[in-house]
Amino acid sequence: MGFRGGKRVAAAVGILLMTLGLTASANAAEPGQVLWNFFEILVTPEDGLFSAATAVNQVFFDGSNGDNILRLVNPNGAANLNLAGAKNQTVCAMIYVFDAQQEMGECCGCPVSPGGLTTFSVEHNLIANWSIGGPFSVTTGAFAVVAAAPNAPLTCLGQSGACHGGCDPSNNPGYSVNPANNLLGSMTHNQLQAEIVGTSVQETADITETGLFDDSAGDPNNLAYLQEQCGALIGNSTGGGICSCPTE
Repeated sequence: MGFRGGKRVAAAVGILLMTLGLTASANAAEPGQVLWNFFEILVTPEDGLFSAATAVNQVFFDGSNGDNILRLVNPNGAANLNLAGAKNQTVCAMIYVFDAQQEMGECCGCPVSPGGLTTFSVEHNLIANWSIGGPFSVTTGAFAVVAAAPNAPLTCLGQSGACHGGCDPSNNPGYSVNPANNLLGSMTHNQLQAEIVGTSVQETADITETGLFDDSAGDPNNLAYLQEQCGALIGNSTGGGICSCPTE
């Protein structure tokens, strides 16, 4: 009797653990909700200065050699809406761009359709309308991409035009991340590679492409800061501080 009772207890515990596991899995943050990376588009004055006499056959990344490219893909929904039951799940890429001093200089919201590839030029889309110091006043920094559902009318202009296709990155109206929406992406860096051979330095151009750093659902405090800072940045109606969306 005690043995059968033990079986019942074990079964009940097993069911409870399975239920908790399913609940935890359902509530777990999905990858691709908050993505980060960095950019570097111009060679700085100190780049290229090596003490070749003290090193032999070493290779260094020697700064940047031009534009960087951000690529985003929406893996949600159906790319062909003519199919029966196809679901159109556009995901907003809420983008926030920072300089090397961690100051936000541009933000915008850009829609990415199901199966769509959207390609951003750092030079032409992400820093060309910098709010502090004017266009192209920053050459190195970081950016965040937050995946969210459309949160504004499709015809939205947002605050000073930062909203595109129903994607408003500011705190008015604001948004929250949801496991139902995520994005995939990569960053292409155009770099100079310096190789020390003997006592001379030989430089060649080099392209590297890496996946974006995935912060899953991100930090709630940081997500609130991104939206509020973006709202303050573009709320002065000067037109500065707004990045642009390329055509998919």
